[in-house]
Amino acid sequence: LTHFARCCKPVSGDAIIGYVTVGRGVSIHRQDCPKILLLQSSEPRRVIEVSWGNMPGKSYPVDIRIEAYDRSGLLRDITTLLANAHIDVLAVNTLSDKEENTAAMKLTIEIGSLEALGVLLAKINRLPNVINADRVRDGE
Repeated sequence: LTHFARCCKPVSGDAIIGYVTVGRGVSIHRQDCPKILLLQSSEPRRVIEVSWGNMPGKSYPVDIRIEAYDRSGLLRDITTLLANAHIDVLAVNTLSDKEENTAAMKLTIEIGSLEALGVLLAKINRLPNVINADRVRDGE
């Protein structure tokens, strides 16, 4: 009777906290989620301590943001890296700024752990023309 909050999309390895919902069980949030911080102050009795169980092979949706200098083949290089790492892509949004010659991408991927996410982001950051790749935080 648990579900992962869509606002902060916790991943195995994140510090997490639970919120007892009405009729939907316990919603699992990252401890730094702005939404759970508000709920902690308004309804502290419904906030509970939780921990990660042993769920081998489970994957979690995570939003990542990539900023890069635009070039031909950039998206292909990123998706090839994801495919080689056996990372499923759930959504992609790209926006090119012709004046600045930059590209901004937001991807929703499925990843197994916080450690795997760190390794993936490091690989993306090493691709040619990538300025920065990081995890999207709630509200960004």
